[in-house]
Amino acid sequence: MGFLLKFAQIETRHLNTPNLRLNTMLRYITLCVFTLLLNLISSAQLVPFRVNNNWGYSNTKGNIIIPGNFEFTDFFQDSIGFVMKDSMFYAISTKGEILNGPYTHYGNFNRGLCPVQEKNGHCYYIDQTGKSSIDMGFTAAENFSEGLAVVSLNKKLGIINTKGQWIRQPDFDTSSAFFKSGFLLAISKGKYFYINRKGQTLNLPDTVLPGGIFSEGLAPVYVIKPFNSDGQRMPTNYLEFIDSTGKVVLNHFVNDGFDYSEYIRLEKEFRDGKAIIKTKNELGWDFFFLDKKGRFSPLYSSTRQLGDSLFLGAIGYYMSDIRIVDSNYYVAGQFQQKPTQVGEFGNGLLPYRDKEGYWGYVNSNCQQKIQAKYSAAFPFKNGFAFVIYYGRQGVIDTTGREYFIDKND
Repeated sequence: MGFLLKFAQIETRHLNTPNLRLNTMLRYITLCVFTLLLNLISSAQLVPFRVNNNWGYSNTKGNIIIPGNFEFTDFFQDSIGFVMKDSMFYAISTKGEILNGPYTHYGNFNRGLCPVQEKNGHCYYIDQTGKSSIDMGFTAAENFSEGLAVVSLNKKLGIINTKGQWIRQPDFDTSSAFFKSGFLLAISKGKYFYINRKGQTLNLPDTVLPGGIFSEGLAPVYVIKPFNSDGQRMPTNYLEFIDSTGKVVLNHFVNDGFDYSEYIRLEKEFRDGKAIIKTKNELGWDFFFLDKKGRFSPLYSSTRQLGDSLFLGAIGYYMSDIRIVDSNYYVAGQFQQKPTQVGEFGNGLLPYRDKEGYWGYVNSNCQQKIQAKYSAAFPFKNGFAFVIYYGRQGVIDTTGREYFIDKND
């Protein structure tokens, strides 16, 4: 800090008043301290770094911090990193010390807990020190979501909280992996039903069948009605959406004067305010985005929810015109060189595969930001993404900087 004070005093010599000198000095001190903290934070972040087949960790500048003694290293989750050694996974500290393991599988930290599985199939949760925290003899354990987790015991699934207390004793056969909008979609003896965060079953009439998971407060259901739209006596399933009480809140699907209620099917649940629905045509399916007021988007031959409140719509089945649109369906970007596949937005970048089969990244305007040269590319998260280059996995940042080196083996 003495150096910073001296620096600030040098910069303020020409000022005449004590108050101006003091204020300017304080501003310089604040700026320098802030810059120093940013540099420390940046240099402290650990990035998986590969040299040939050996993995370790570097800082964001590419300087090796934890030597490459592992077969694979994953991103740190707070203070815990997962690495592979002798084909098994271990939890390590930021100093490279092995804290726990070996595991055959591991999950993600949520509410300070992460599921792991040992070679014998035994599953439990570790905390952020790497120590066992919840161990009740599970044979399967999912990540925590909304403070709850699905676990398997005695060939049945149940729900626990972060204290290891049963919210619902094991009594169902399978389910969605995570709670979303306060509900889990479960199956028991071939019957689908919703479970809320209290472990209670959401009671629905026998004519209402769950059609997908809850998302953004709504869930799709198919309502069995004895008559079709022409009044003919034939059981027909109508798509509708219910809220958390089981009340139908969306069942009006009229677009351009035509009632689609009998004909639409759900393709994808709500995300960023839009679900994807589809209707049959002579060649296959037509796709629409649908908002929570039942309003349709323009018709597309295929659609995707990309994340970051952006969506992809393709027009035409052959040599499709592929567009990125915003939540109002305005075109944000249009691919000039049509991709053969796209991924999911992360940190403002979208992975795509070109006609030669290589992957790169574009922004929301479809401007190329990272050259298409990888055999696979995954979404960015927290500024970094995994890619595969000549058969080997590696990490890049949003500028395209590579955290791997391939030397002559």
